Amino acid sequence: MTLSLVAFGPPELTQDGRPAPAELTWRKHFALLVYLARSPGGTRQRDHLIGLLWPEKNEARARHSLNEACGAIRRSVGDAALETQGTAIVLDCELLHADWMDAEEALAARDARRLAALWRGEFLEGFGIPDASPFEDWLAAERNAWRTRFRDALTAEADRLMRAGHHREALEFGSRVLRADPGAEAALRVAMLSETLAGAAPAALGRFDAYASWLRAEQAAEPAADLAAVAERIRGGVRHHAPPETGAGTLVTTPPLCGREHLLATIAAHFAPVDSPRVTVVLLGGGPGCGKSRLLREVVERARLEGGRLLAVTCVGADADAPGSAITALVRRGLARAAGLASASPDAVAVLAMLEPEIARRYPGAPARPATGSADLGRALGEALAAVAEEGPVMVAIDDAHLADHLSLDALPALLRAAERARLTVLLAARTDAAVPDGVTALRSRIGHDLAGVEVIVNPLGDPDVAELTRALLPAYGEDEQARLVRRLRREANGVPLFVVEILRALAGGASGGAALWPAAGETTAQPLPFPVPGAVIAALTLRVQSLTPPAREALLAASVAGTRVDPAIVARLLDTSGDDIEARFAELERTGFLRDDGGPYLFAAELVRVFIRSEMLTSGERRRLQQRLEALPKLNRDVRAGVRTDGR
Repeated sequence: MTLSLVAFGPPELTQDGRPAPAELTWRKHFALLVYLARSPGGTRQRDHLIGLLWPEKNEARARHSLNEACGAIRRSVGDAALETQGTAIVLDCELLHADWMDAEEALAARDARRLAALWRGEFLEGFGIPDASPFEDWLAAERNAWRTRFRDALTAEADRLMRAGHHREALEFGSRVLRADPGAEAALRVAMLSETLAGAAPAALGRFDAYASWLRAEQAAEPAADLAAVAERIRGGVRHHAPPETGAGTLVTTPPLCGREHLLATIAAHFAPVDSPRVTVVLLGGGPGCGKSRLLREVVERARLEGGRLLAVTCVGADADAPGSAITALVRRGLARAAGLASASPDAVAVLAMLEPEIARRYPGAPARPATGSADLGRALGEALAAVAEEGPVMVAIDDAHLADHLSLDALPALLRAAERARLTVLLAARTDAAVPDGVTALRSRIGHDLAGVEVIVNPLGDPDVAELTRALLPAYGEDEQARLVRRLRREANGVPLFVVEILRALAGGASGGAALWPAAGETTAQPLPFPVPGAVIAALTLRVQSLTPPAREALLAASVAGTRVDPAIVARLLDTSGDDIEARFAELERTGFLRDDGGPYLFAAELVRVFIRSEMLTSGERRRLQQRLEALPKLNRDVRAGVRTDGR
């Protein structure tokens, strides 16, 4: 006969699936069984057990009580359950399966979900023997040990998930710990960071404020200084003063970073080291809409929340003609107030004072002077950053660096030379799929050679990543509906995170006016979007199309009418141009991510792109004329366009 014990939460003892015999559940009989099962080898000395469970009785009566308890176990489970070895009593531990055994396995396997399911409450919650204080002391120590093990394991998992970009799951584990142990500040810290990174900073502040109130009421104490500092950094980043929210399940607005765990780990591994200071460059490269900016924002926000010193700027094409605009924007991101700037050379401060009037006011002893060129500008900023980095690590983040002005890009080598022994990380996001400025190309060639750092290529999402996003943003969809949507998104968005996220957000937000789940069964590839193309996608696509050269743009518009599979020869006929010319145009469209070579005809990278261009960027008259020309082409070309070979293969 086998006993089963649920020890976490109110104890439940069963025998072969039925309630255990009543005499086995009597307090001291049950306590003896549990204590022996938790003892090394199931073995304890008789005198030890007497002192543990019957300290109030004289020796004769205590020994009699121990014999009665042992008899109850033997009568319930069998004579072989207990064995006497001299002065020791030995329990056959094979006769008992307890959930702490499952917990040990889960801890060894680092199976956090299984561990969370097992943690139903305190060890033997509600159980006690008031007249056996030695046992009560053991029970308190056992409870504390298990609580610590559960708490530390789940907090570690929450921290791992947060660092991997899975903020909602991290919040789930952090909240689970806090429900069991409200004073677990490490778990509270992870929960606050996760909630903030998930776009719910007011809720994170609500958590902190509620904890601080609880701590003052229960222990007349204040939160630890490092936790309070995290709360202040969160508070400093809240732009809109929404009322704080508390509790798990708070609305979060930032999608999880699915499929980016290895990228985040790679970036973190290349941060400028504290022990041997040196400048480090991390370049996030890839095509348009692949998630470079989202990844950069995640890294920057995490660095800010951890107390890093930051200078961050996003470059825009409109400023590309303003010399030094990117460097100027960096200087104006708080460099004037940074601790340590005073130790920079007066000449470096003088150059920067020309860019930021506040520096001139704070350091009047270094009269402002203009930089003599890109090298002078880069040297001045590099020296200033090196001085600030003496106070602690610094991160410079430049998003859309390929749009930066040439003077700023040309200044980067001098900046890196001047700060080469500083605890400085330079993080850039730039398109690397098409022609990029020489400054970015030169930097790429140095990374990993004479310049410490790494180039991280951000690729489109795979189906598992899209499925994870779907589960996170559309939890109401059933398994079949989610699988159908993932298949449709493969065709519609081709793994481009911007398209995937915006479609999912539109579906989650009810943009379809409460329409049925999309796509419907049997119409996975046929049913059109139940709402207009989301505005963020329209804006991004419009800017991308406008950035093309006029010939490539003309070819793209014509290709949108030619179908999903596009033969360059057909587009050449539609535009009445030569084969060499159309190949050059298609090469640009492939470099910029609109088309991809399928080993014959080209394919639109995403069907959403083709539909948008055809419907929104061509007038009805232009579409009609291109369609008429297409229908007038010889049958052979039409068959190739449809993907049909005419040679029998």
